[in-house]
Parts: sequence; C-alpha cells; structure tokens
Amino acid sequence: MRRLGIAVVTIVFAWLLISLTVLPPYAITPGDNPVTQSPTDLGLTYTSIKVPVDEIELEGWWIPAPSPRAVLMFVHGAGSNRTSWFIQSLDLYRTLVDQQISVLTVDLRNHGNSPKTDGKLRMGAVEWRDVMAMASWLDTSSQKDLPRIVMGASMGGATVVQALSKGLTVDGVILFDPALNTQDALAQGGWVQTGIPTPLLKPFAWATTTFWGLPSGDNDALAKALQVKQPTLLIQDPDDPVTRRQFAEQLGAANPQVAVAMAPNTTATAECLEGKKRWGSHVAAFSCHPEWFTNQLAGYLDAAITSAGGRPKAGQK
Repeated sequence: MRRLGIAVVTIVFAWLLISLTVLPPYAITPGDNPVTQSPTDLGLTYTSIKVPVDEIELEGWWIPAPSPRAVLMFVHGAGSNRTSWFIQSLDLYRTLVDQQISVLTVDLRNHGNSPKTDGKLRMGAVEWRDVMAMASWLDTSSQKDLPRIVMGASMGGATVVQALSKGLTVDGVILFDPALNTQDALAQGGWVQTGIPTPLLKPFAWATTTFWGLPSGDNDALAKALQVKQPTLLIQDPDDPVTRRQFAEQLGAANPQVAVAMAPNTTATAECLEGKKRWGSHVAAFSCHPEWFTNQLAGYLDAAITSAGGRPKAGQK
C-alpha cells in the first residue's frame, strides 16, 4: 500500500509539473495553416491587402460589395485563418456580399500567411490590436463612411470584445460561438484535441492564463463583454463542446445589449460535422443551418444599418 501511495503521489506530481510547464506553451503555439484558397473560388472580386500593425503587416483581403450599404470586419479563431474550414468563411463572405456588405478580413498575427511575432496566440489579449489596425485601414478606404460591423468567431469573438474594451468604434457586433471564458475554453479544447478528461486539464488551463498572459477573471472576454454598449448578436451552437453555451447565456442575461440566438441542434452524425471529430458543432451553425444563420444575420444587419443611418462620418464628432 505504501508503494502504491508513493506511485500515486509521483504520478500526480508529474502530471502537475507537465500541466504547469509543458502543456501551456504547446497549446498556444498554432501550427502552420497557410491560406490556399481565395474569394475568386466563389466568384468574388477582391484585392489582397496588407494591414500594418506593431511593425508587421497582416495579410488580408478586401472584398467590396457592388453597391455596399455597410462594411464588416471578420475576425477568425485560434489556429485558423481568413478561410476557416470549420466556418466555411468563403461561403460566409459570399453571403455577406450578396447582402451588399463589403468584407475586410485578415490573418491575425501568428496565423495563416501573416508574420509570426512570438509565434504564440493570446486569446485576444494581444490580437485586439490587429482588429484596431483593421479599423484604421478602413478609415483610409473609399467606404470609410459606411456603417461598420465587426464579427468574431471563437477566439475571434474574444478578440473583438477586447478591442471594444479598448475603444474600437463600430455600429454593430456579431459574436459567433465566442470564447468568453478562456480557462474553460482551454480545458475543453484540450479534451477535444487529446481526449484527456477536462478536470485533469484545469491545472494546465490555469497555468496558461496565469503565466502566459492570456485573459482571465476581470480581463476575460465575459467580464469585458458585460460592458459592451453596442447592440450585439451572439450566435451560439447549443452543443458546442469548446465555447460552451452557459457563458453565452450568462452574458445575454446580464447585458441587455446582447441578444443570444441559439442555433438549431445538430446531430452528431450530421454530414456538416464530418471530419470534425470531437470539435463537433463548434462554430458549425453557418455550415449546418445556413438558412437559419443567414436569416439571423440579415435581420441583425438590417437593424444595425438602419440604426447607424445618422452616425457621424469618419473624422467627425
């Protein structure tokens, strides 16, 4: 029994050591994910652009609508890029352009074709500056005076919230399965990637936010989103295993500016989830329920654009 006890203590100690030192830097290092498609694949006219920020230039696209009535900045999630396969981003851009919405999208730092800084992702704690840079790029564009919407998916949603807390000015906000609780998303994402039970991953999630500069507590996206003043549409997949619905519902209940649209349920065997494995319905509402998603998007955009009709032009007060 004594040997068994020593063995158990040794295993626990070893796991804690791994959780505190090995797993955090591994988890926040996105793999290479270069952009291999373009809007041309869906018949969209676009321009490749570079958006300067912090002595680097983000690679992106400007996709103008023929008769634009607004501009939308799209912010992708962790480990992804502007052509997120999970979301079917190119199809989403096509849907937006069909609604006469121009699109600006980039690969965030350390993602896609954009430069690596330290090679790490910070769940919005640093990436928010990339969103501010996107807004600055728009300020110099020919469509700078149009109503401006920002949309973020997963980590992109957290990044949008962080940017709003730093003073990003927009007329509307769309959050798609946003990562509102970083520690929970890390633990859940760890289970998705490895199959290790979530409770065992909580020390790793705590260490990652504590020692690697990721948001938590009052700096987390949920706490920041409680202060969001813009009318916000939050689209939530009800069974999302990574960015879970309980945080979306908590935000919707606490901030009257946030309207939570719960997507229809998606069965585990649905064709739209093929190949996603334990990621399941994470950011799946558009690909699995395109008509429902498009209707939610259209209704929100119509209302946000109408409300923004009298806003001052860029540079005016």
